[in-house]
Amino acid sequence: MKPELKFLSKKELLYIHNVALDLLEDMGIELLLEEARDILKEGGAKVEGNIVKIPRELVAKAIKTAPKRDEFVLYGRNEENDIRINESAPVLAAMTMATQVIDLETREKRPATDEDLVHLTRVCEKLENVSIASALVTPQDVPQRACDWYTWATSIKNTTKHITGGAVGKEGVRDAIRMASLAVGSEEAFLERPFISFWVLTMPPMKIDNLTLEVLIEASRYKVPSIISSGGILGLTSPITIESALAHTHAEILACIALSQIINPGTPVVYTSFVRSMDMRTSNVSMSSPEFAIMKSCMGELGRFLNLPTRMPAMLRDAKVLDAQAGFETGMVGTIGAMASDIIEGMQFDMDMVVDYADLPYCNECMAQIKRVMRGVDITDSRLALDVLFEIGHGGNFLSHTHTVSNFRKEIFMPKLAERGMWGDWEKSGSLDIKDKSLKLVRKMVEESKDMELLDEETQKKIDQIAYEASLKYK
Repeated sequence: MKPELKFLSKKELLYIHNVALDLLEDMGIELLLEEARDILKEGGAKVEGNIVKIPRELVAKAIKTAPKRDEFVLYGRNEENDIRINESAPVLAAMTMATQVIDLETREKRPATDEDLVHLTRVCEKLENVSIASALVTPQDVPQRACDWYTWATSIKNTTKHITGGAVGKEGVRDAIRMASLAVGSEEAFLERPFISFWVLTMPPMKIDNLTLEVLIEASRYKVPSIISSGGILGLTSPITIESALAHTHAEILACIALSQIINPGTPVVYTSFVRSMDMRTSNVSMSSPEFAIMKSCMGELGRFLNLPTRMPAMLRDAKVLDAQAGFETGMVGTIGAMASDIIEGMQFDMDMVVDYADLPYCNECMAQIKRVMRGVDITDSRLALDVLFEIGHGGNFLSHTHTVSNFRKEIFMPKLAERGMWGDWEKSGSLDIKDKSLKLVRKMVEESKDMELLDEETQKKIDQIAYEASLKYK
């Protein structure tokens, strides 16, 4: 069986779920977009000004129509990159929206550029354990009021994997879909296999802004997946206790699910949460604290309680560079996140603000090790191999047996970066640590991908034109 980690019992999951339903019925949620309020009112909710009180029956109906884990697919542009949750999980996704990079050559932190996004996306395209190649950075050298459009354009041109990104209102959704449709030849072809998805981020506590609601409504009309997240901060935008944060976070996600399913029953939604803690000494949020890890597991458990696909940030380190702190943060939160959710976000530092090129191969290998752990054990006669044990006998050696030769590559994880050699051999090879090895590898990958073209020139120009038109419109 596969390993599991649980912080919440079935009784506690049901209790939190019912508390969240009570919050939606009694306190309600503030929705700043009239269209969203009208849709929910038509579905049976009670509207009082900007506050919408959603009955539990409406939520139950929405949960029933939302696609479940065993049938859920996040499509790639190419079929070989499809993510079938029941077969693939856990998988690693590139997190989005960092604004800074550690330069590949100078190793100094600087604002991210569109060229960085090209290189980073192409590296993600090649890394076998990165399944979602979202835009790790938002370029700072493009027109900033249209930066989401430029980010979509660069991402779509440089990967055939699934992409998740942000959008500014319904126009942003429509234009991203236009770009994606160009990449596959038509809108019809895209809608058959939508290979992009949109962030839907609430405003805790119990509030959603108008542009976010526009994104959710428009994505639902197209039946394009929404990645629904509430990201409260303990003691700031959430009560200080984890348990209270779980309840209102769950309620906000349920409200979004209800809205999406009224608009278009069967619309794909992914249950996500960035609820996090804050260091009271520095006022910085933490993406790797013990509380963060606990909440990622609990939110993942709540999503699975609903039988929905789950996606949690689990490799977003507080560390500034790829050091020992980054290592234990990656291992602790990454493993806990993978045990409780289907997709984990990663490959950023400094509370998700900074990307280091060297971190990409590093996280890729960390994910490979986590996947090996998640395979668990399978107690069968063939794997017990009693016939081999009897054949070799007492005090024997299995090294040269055909059973060992046939199975060791499948059974024992073989790292590409982690050091397992003798000290003397390590010194002879340059005494490189894992950061040095990762940096060497990613430099090679960037160089080898410089001429990579995944779309013809004419299609790329049409995609770029959409971003350019947005820059003129949103000056």
